[in-house]
Amino acid sequence: MVGRRALLAASASLPAARALAQQRPLRIITPFAPGGATDALARLVGLRITALTDQTVVVEPKPGAGGDLAMQAAAAAEPDGHTLVLGSDSSLVRNPLLRRAIPYDPDKDFAPIGRLVISWYAIAVHASVPARTVVEFVTWAKAHPGRVNYGSAGPGTLAHVIGEMMSQGLGLDMQHIPYRGANPALQDLVAGRLQFYAVSAGGLLPLLREGSVRVLAVTGPARQAALPDVPTMVEAGFAEYDHSAFYALSAPARVPQAFVDRTGALLGRIMAEPDTAERLRSLAFDPAFLGPEAFRAFLAAERIRWRDIVARTGLTLE
Repeated sequence: MVGRRALLAASASLPAARALAQQRPLRIITPFAPGGATDALARLVGLRITALTDQTVVVEPKPGAGGDLAMQAAAAAEPDGHTLVLGSDSSLVRNPLLRRAIPYDPDKDFAPIGRLVISWYAIAVHASVPARTVVEFVTWAKAHPGRVNYGSAGPGTLAHVIGEMMSQGLGLDMQHIPYRGANPALQDLVAGRLQFYAVSAGGLLPLLREGSVRVLAVTGPARQAALPDVPTMVEAGFAEYDHSAFYALSAPARVPQAFVDRTGALLGRIMAEPDTAERLRSLAFDPAFLGPEAFRAFLAAERIRWRDIVARTGLTLE
């Protein structure tokens, strides 16, 4: 009799358990320290998810190792529809090509959900560097070997790749200083401990008013409205170093396809909102949404493109 009561009680509790499971927060794991543009991107998307679905979203920063810690945590998470990770061009495309070993497989460990934005980069120097063009910077750096430190948000990130491509391709003796996010590196650029930084522009723009940082060029196909007098890298004569980043949300592999489709559609709705697009542009992000299928095709094409770049340039990262 007791056993029957227990069975009935357990059966009665199943709907409540399912409801409780549905109320679990959705976590978005991010690869860099709080306070930067990528953190703001994740929080903006999370707030819109909550507003549209009533599901709580928790942004969980796991900075370090150029995004490896965040990607590793997401790859190990249960594929139950309660974890997303904010990946980038470095973590989802280049890392396997440029680094000896990474603790995840970007192709096999994740289910692509949606590309969100493209981020243009600013080629910046500290004001103490007497260069106002990229050509002048290259000339100055060659005349001062070993005196140029450049920053990045971690190994393999686009700032590291652009810096190393310029070092190897132009014969510059520059030292790479990795950080746990863009903000700490920007602080050192402002303080003069870094002389050069190819930085995602979102965190940089507010600092330009201080006069301690000078932008020599921007990446992308056209000049940026925020810096209309600054040439593109193509205009500056350095098209081979003209690269921009993308940021995207993925889930652990083996997540139900229904979750992929539903979340992809939701993200598409969010990224189409005019207010959301305006806020993203204020962070120097260009909205560039791709749904699950198109995003998967984009990743495949980017991996081929970067494989060709690495083969052509011989680019390596320590």
